[in-house]
Amino acid sequence: MRSHTRRVYGLIVPLLLVGAFVFGSGPISFPILGEIEPEEHSLFVSTLLIGLVDGFNPCSLWVLTVLLGITVHAGRKKSIVVGLTFLSITAVIYGLFIAGVLSIFAYVSHLDAIRAVVAFFAIVFGIVSIKDFFALGRWVSFSIGDSHKPKIYDRIRTAVYADGMLSTIGATAIMAAGIALVELPCTSGFPLVWSNLVAATEPSTAIYSSLLSLYLLAYLSIELVVFGVAVVTLEKIRYGEPKGRVLKLLAGTVMIALGGALLVEPTILESVQATVLLFAGAAGITAAVSVVFYRTGRL
Repeated sequence: MRSHTRRVYGLIVPLLLVGAFVFGSGPISFPILGEIEPEEHSLFVSTLLIGLVDGFNPCSLWVLTVLLGITVHAGRKKSIVVGLTFLSITAVIYGLFIAGVLSIFAYVSHLDAIRAVVAFFAIVFGIVSIKDFFALGRWVSFSIGDSHKPKIYDRIRTAVYADGMLSTIGATAIMAAGIALVELPCTSGFPLVWSNLVAATEPSTAIYSSLLSLYLLAYLSIELVVFGVAVVTLEKIRYGEPKGRVLKLLAGTVMIALGGALLVEPTILESVQATVLLFAGAAGITAAVSVVFYRTGRL
């Protein structure tokens, strides 16, 4: 099997299966926090898992690999500055988007109809994402269109080769803000589901801030790994269509599972073990379908 598909399965499936065992086995002891019962903090676990899967965003990973592929020729220092600026700006904009969605749900989340609407949109997003695995870019697609890609390349080159470090930071920030807005349709289904879950619990400001920070950290963790590898090795990281299709399938399967849970039995997401098993099941389905497609020469 190709190395890129092995990496996807090797990272996601064991992580979720181990998580299901750990979080379902009872209290966990932490050095500073002491003993914590995961079932009492199911929302934090859901936040971590949704944020992680959201982090496997084909749109932002494609942009990041293109960005790093160009900056590696400019040296490690510029790669670090451009990469961190890009990740910081996109994280801030994405965080503001999620905060805005959550502020809306804070007023209407108690309505059963709203939960049904969120579930419907999650399922639709999931179906479209799965469609992209089978027919990438055809019909309706939540991806960066081909018409946007030449402009993205131009903006990246402008930022990387700007005169002076301050000019580079400014150009990168402007470029990142524009790209972040273009990327929103790629992954907005996950913030919708997550915001609905959080708003339903009516958390305090401190808890809400912690949850949002955890979500963004989980979301950024994948990109930070990619960024770190590129900066250390100063080599291009290739991100081809097969990887994007597999990640679309994973996101779509998880989205449909979350939407179905919200629609049929929302209390499922209040159980840590059930939530982790839901994600593990989605990852397992993704792996199985992708293996079949690879072996039949369609991936």
